[in-house]
Amino acid sequence: MNTPIFTEKLDALTATLDLMASYDVGGIATALARGCDRHALAIGSGGSAIAAEYLLRCRDTLGLGPTTVATPMQGVLDHHRLDATDAWIFSAGGDNPDACAIAQALTDREAATINLITRNPHGAAAAIVTRSGGTVHALPVADAKDGYLATHSVFAMTTALLLASHFVSREPDTVNEALGRVASLLLASRDAGNRDLLVKRWTPIRATDTIIITADSSLRPVASLLDTSLWEASLCQVQTTDFRNFAHGRHAWLHHRPDSTIVLALTAMNSRIAWSAIETVLPKNVRRNVLDYNAGGRLDNLLGIVDGLSHIEAIGEVLGVDPGKPGLGDFGRAIYDDRSLEVTAMELRPRIRHKLAAIAKADRPMADEPGLVAIGHHHLETLAAATVGGAVFDYDGTIVTTEGRFSPPSQEILDELIRLHRAGVCLGIATGRGGSAGEDLRKVLPPDVLSSLLVGYYNGGHLRTADIDIKGDPPRQNPAIAATAAWLDERDDLFASKEFKSGPVQIGIDMENLLRPFRFPLDMAECPLVSSGEVRISGSGHSFDVVPSTSCKSAIVDAVRRKINPDAAVLCFGDSGSRFGNDYTLLAHPHGISVGEVCGAADGCWSLFGRALTGPDALLKILRALVKCPTGEIRLDTAALALDTP
Repeated sequence: MNTPIFTEKLDALTATLDLMASYDVGGIATALARGCDRHALAIGSGGSAIAAEYLLRCRDTLGLGPTTVATPMQGVLDHHRLDATDAWIFSAGGDNPDACAIAQALTDREAATINLITRNPHGAAAAIVTRSGGTVHALPVADAKDGYLATHSVFAMTTALLLASHFVSREPDTVNEALGRVASLLLASRDAGNRDLLVKRWTPIRATDTIIITADSSLRPVASLLDTSLWEASLCQVQTTDFRNFAHGRHAWLHHRPDSTIVLALTAMNSRIAWSAIETVLPKNVRRNVLDYNAGGRLDNLLGIVDGLSHIEAIGEVLGVDPGKPGLGDFGRAIYDDRSLEVTAMELRPRIRHKLAAIAKADRPMADEPGLVAIGHHHLETLAAATVGGAVFDYDGTIVTTEGRFSPPSQEILDELIRLHRAGVCLGIATGRGGSAGEDLRKVLPPDVLSSLLVGYYNGGHLRTADIDIKGDPPRQNPAIAATAAWLDERDDLFASKEFKSGPVQIGIDMENLLRPFRFPLDMAECPLVSSGEVRISGSGHSFDVVPSTSCKSAIVDAVRRKINPDAAVLCFGDSGSRFGNDYTLLAHPHGISVGEVCGAADGCWSLFGRALTGPDALLKILRALVKCPTGEIRLDTAALALDTP
């Protein structure tokens, strides 16, 4: 026997099946059912990738919504939020660096739920998942050592998903039948006569051959098992595709290497016709094997996995390689144990991920040195070291939510503003609004705050203290704004509904009134006043503002700065920090903090919490961290924010 270790693992699979038959899959079934109509992300590498593919098939057959299969590295390096996604991690031992890395990354990417399926509930990844509020599903296996191909763990994972899926399907009466069919196939696969037949079937294979696996897409778990095992056991070269993708050019390999290629077709009910069309015209000398798995359902795939393990054993027997211990180079363990992905995951805190997403969106190159993590740390250190003498705030989306902009600020925000004012911090508000912001503030702030609070109305185009009602003190008409309004009045082609507010120093246009809101800044480039630089366009979460180039939110920052100690800093807060956002100039400096969008420049506008905490909620947390030091100075206690704590 050339495969003693792998054969021993397969012989013991019936014991793991017995353990799974009495295992309570209720937790997994509940997690599956709760994911109805939601996206799921299934993550695994090596043998665990087979289980991830199997989850996709289970969810597909149950009609639970789309599933994406990814490796841990993909999951760590992707940017988008996962707050509407159920994340599933498959890891046999749950202790390797990549499993820990993806557990941390899914936490930072705010996955709606995190489920770890493993045989080791005490692993490092399990600790991270538990700490983040996720669920660890610990499966029993008969052989805890598992082997090179994690045979028992993969079998336990897929069996657990099969049983859980039967309960979710509301046909639990089929569970015993399914277990019986798996048990029968396991017993048949260990029969000496059947094993000899498989070895004979694969006798023509050579180590120099290439196996092209052409598969029905419903049999991706089986294809993944064969692909993974053939490569990891170093049995031969392998390429995996589906029947029609094979038809789009991959058949050229057979033309040039017909004598060194084997086609392994994995067919099911809906793909037999596609395979038949291919097989009919294949060169006669091309060796082929066909494995058919009924309708390609959940049970069909688990039976295919059991069957596939037997084929791997037979190929190993023919080639004289034990898939359970194929032999590894000295460098193999070092590659597997490398912790670089774990380090990366720990560095990519939410604020770093937020900035990375903005850079990716802008698609701009970035210098290698200093790296983004170093720039982010420097930004935080600069904020922590600053003596705070003033603070300037955007209004909509920052002090109040965009949706709640017609309501006054929360009492918690007001209390913090009053506290900071009375602690000696000079406050200012830079808003795209006109007098309505002042009207709201006069209803809720005490007179001593209002008389000192500087407000830059119309994006800094009209500066007054908050106690002054600008209805009686309006700004003068800016000629460039009047001319731009006249130009817009002639451009019916830009509007779905030609409504905009034109004031003396600002034009406000709701995005919902535009035909093409996402290209409006480009459309406005045709305006002579824009091309001449006399007016500029900025955007917020719901509208565009056209203002004179001389109007800028930084004007209120300059006004505040003139009132404080020249060595003190003015912290600036806003939510529209993207390049065309109306808070960009307010925030793109060392003391700017976004509570919403950030720009695509590494050294530009940054947030502190990423997308995990935004708007007034983020602002409130930061304001509460502005505390008086023993020396009497106001500083931002960044340690209290726990920004880099896993």
